[in-house]
Amino acid sequence: MAEKAVAGELGRLTADQTSKLVEFGAGLQQSALEALGTTLDKKLEVAGASCSTEATGDLASKFPGMFVVIDSDVRLEDGTSLPAMLLIGEDEAAALFNVTPDGVEEDEYKAKLEESVQTTVTDLTDFLTLSVSVNSNAQLQFGISAVELRNLAMSPLDLSSLGDEALAISMPLTVDDGPAMEITYMMSVDSLGHLLVALDPTAAPPVSAAPPPPPLPSIPAGPSPATPPGLTPLPTGHQEQHEAVVRPAQFTSFATSAEGASMANIDLILDVQLRVTVELGRKLMSVRDILALGPGSVVELDKVAGEPVDVLVNDRLIATGEVVVADDNFGVRITDIVNPAKRLGR
Repeated sequence: MAEKAVAGELGRLTADQTSKLVEFGAGLQQSALEALGTTLDKKLEVAGASCSTEATGDLASKFPGMFVVIDSDVRLEDGTSLPAMLLIGEDEAAALFNVTPDGVEEDEYKAKLEESVQTTVTDLTDFLTLSVSVNSNAQLQFGISAVELRNLAMSPLDLSSLGDEALAISMPLTVDDGPAMEITYMMSVDSLGHLLVALDPTAAPPVSAAPPPPPLPSIPAGPSPATPPGLTPLPTGHQEQHEAVVRPAQFTSFATSAEGASMANIDLILDVQLRVTVELGRKLMSVRDILALGPGSVVELDKVAGEPVDVLVNDRLIATGEVVVADDNFGVRITDIVNPAKRLGR
């Protein structure tokens, strides 16, 4: 089986370039753990992550059973899309994202798990896009295109988008000091050179030297043809070759101390404007009933009098409170902050 650990050169990258990518990946992983842990209100740690390159045909057969398959990509500034894939076992995903199959139909459980994963991971990719832009000035846009709970024993993975060889990163994730759960991230080996250049345009991956051209046939000496007036003859003979200036790539390190790291990330977005909405209630109405509305009509909402109203930030529920009047303006007094896990479930 064509599998090898990443311990030096990777693909066409040198050992130094591989080291730079590993350093960037470690910082990205730390940022992701902090953001995801805050969202899920859990303590998340990864110890002993390992990388390997393997033929995609062999890699697909390593994941039998039920998995949440997350199709993702990294989009570069020039529009190039680098496909990737994230795999989480069904039981591990259900525990991580607070979804239980108890008391619900199988289809409902599947839809709820997929929705929870997609909502959380989409928020995470948005945060990582901002974090990379601020910390390294690289314009990388992380995103996901699909989330599906699948039985890979019945419907094997299609890794054709990753080319012939893929980089597989295995991350043993522990949640609240519990047993480790395996999460695997896969990306085409051919994409790594593009990623490296996006991080630092001066760090282009080495290109294999082309074989020297065959010698030109000798031409018997003879009188040189006259050069037409007004034209400069092209230089002949051996031309001096100039060496390209090569210098080590300089990367901004993502690795930071745990103390104060989360607050440093939050400080970057403190001035971002968010829309806050206070929702009194909702009601589902038919088109007929809506058309019948007029002055004096009363729409009965789904909340009873005195029940707390919902406070939403960018259409996400974050708190509940009671309506008050402050200086002739309506206001809301916060009475409860919604737990992040419950917010995702809702």
